[in-house]
Amino acid sequence: MKTLLTAVAALVLASAPVQAAQDEYQQWLQQTRNDFQAYLDENDKAFIGFLKQRWQSVDLNPAQQRDPEPKPEEPPQAPQPQDKPQPGDTPVVTLPQDTQPQQPPQPPPGPRPEAVKPGALTADFDFYGYPLSVPYAHEMKVGFVSRPGSQAIAAYWKNIASAPHQQTVDYLKRTAAELQLNDWGTAQLFEAFAATLQRNDASRTLTTWFLLVKAGYDARVAYNNRIFLLMTSDQPIFGVTYFRLDNKRYYAVRLDGKQMKPGKVFTYQGQHDSGARPLDFSDPVRFAARGSDETRQLSFRYQGQAYELAVRYPARYVDYFRSYPQLSLPNYFRAGLPAVTAHSLLQQLKPVVAGQTETEAVNRLLRFVQTAFGYETDEDQFHEENYLFPLETLHYRNSDCEDRAALFAWLTESLLGLDVVILSYPGHVATAVAFSGGVGGDHWAFNGKQYVVADPTYINADVGMTIPRYAGVTPDISAF
Repeated sequence: MKTLLTAVAALVLASAPVQAAQDEYQQWLQQTRNDFQAYLDENDKAFIGFLKQRWQSVDLNPAQQRDPEPKPEEPPQAPQPQDKPQPGDTPVVTLPQDTQPQQPPQPPPGPRPEAVKPGALTADFDFYGYPLSVPYAHEMKVGFVSRPGSQAIAAYWKNIASAPHQQTVDYLKRTAAELQLNDWGTAQLFEAFAATLQRNDASRTLTTWFLLVKAGYDARVAYNNRIFLLMTSDQPIFGVTYFRLDNKRYYAVRLDGKQMKPGKVFTYQGQHDSGARPLDFSDPVRFAARGSDETRQLSFRYQGQAYELAVRYPARYVDYFRSYPQLSLPNYFRAGLPAVTAHSLLQQLKPVVAGQTETEAVNRLLRFVQTAFGYETDEDQFHEENYLFPLETLHYRNSDCEDRAALFAWLTESLLGLDVVILSYPGHVATAVAFSGGVGGDHWAFNGKQYVVADPTYINADVGMTIPRYAGVTPDISAF
């Protein structure tokens, strides 16, 4: 009996730590559940109320086209090469001093120790050459397997909002800042994380929506038989379906590459108080996409002399720019070039224009853009309208009028310091330059200045020459 009592006592003593551990676990589990509920703030509760209500039907409008007029299949050519100095009363150009290209931002080193709680999971993915590891709580991996509907989407928001999500949102925002991403790049970063976390399209779209709203963006979802993400923008977007709500346009931006067709969709009336910021597409080259550089060989002739250029550019930028929706013209003229490419191009063009008058220097830049690049319409090359950023014009074999105009405008302002405006004709885009002295030829008045026509698509044409097809046509003139 004594032996039996001893064994029972030993068993009780041995089980005490196990029971204590179980009690501690239950306390932790209850505290964790309470913490989850704490994430569901008053804004979330009010928003879930909006989501549970009957969603309204709205008409998804067809995508707007920037210019429906067809472009010339072949570039127009001046009657004869104008390779001779043009008379004018302009001073010799003053070129900018040599500058070293800026270094691209360094990739984040990985999850920051202070931002990652013990046992946290990470989503690992490549973002335009940067290997990223983003921490998240396993409770955020909420799958959506229901048919699209207000109750199901409200339930999804409640589940993911109840999870500890703030460290993930903060981490993504901080990573976007370190990589110098603009709003479009930031939205892509959030979607790339969601795509790593979630398996199906609906879960990925809803997770991206949730994270963007929590990061402060005016994002919403709409559904028919599928769920789509829509966002507002500071700049008009073309080629993308949209609807109007509360006097704002919500564009079906294609972060996942899928197109939303015109028709009726359902969306909610209210909005989360956190989500008010529209997309801003400015400063697209502030982010330095990582990867190896490529070199484009370019050549042209002027006044019997041949010029050869080898322009370096980071190839990963092409993928990044390809993701952009179609924007209005000034966005491409303002974009500029990545630092390494800008330095490479400007340094090689400086000897071409050094010691020349403004008129002669502009003529040389015109001839470079007119003849160093092949011509092809967007419809033929891309099978859709596709304005190119200057770096894309350097990358693709061919380009058309607005692409050349944007590159020429950047060169003229960056290298010569002369003001340039955009001339928009039906089916054609050119530029005009404000010189410091008198220059003959076709010109237009704008904002108190006289701008002389300079057309980078009119082959062999000099300053002041307008394509005959547009002679007498008054263009829309815009600054950028």
